Amino acid sequence: MDDRTEFNRLSWHTRRGMLEIDVMLMTFTQHQYLSLSIDDQKAYRRLLDCEDQDIREWLRGFRLPEDKNFARNVMSVRKASGDLSLAAQQSRESLSG
Repeated sequence: MDDRTEFNRLSWHTRRGMLEIDVMLMTFTQHQYLSLSIDDQKAYRRLLDCEDQDIREWLRGFRLPEDKNFARNVMSVRKASGDLSLAAQQSRESLSG
């Protein structure tokens, strides 16, 4: 299977049926995925195998995954989607640190 076919499959796999996470995942996949390291690409593909409810809670910032690779990918997706709550949280952390 060639790289383009694999990328197209991955793009289809990002469609979860929940609009709020579909937009975040599809946009990230189309614009950021190929720039990830090989390890982060593998972690992202494993992230997509998680339950929709878990992915939703992670992407909406209700909680972070325990797996550090998943957490890094979640934060990347949130940042790429322009998550304003993430920007506010990072700003607060930089002011307190």
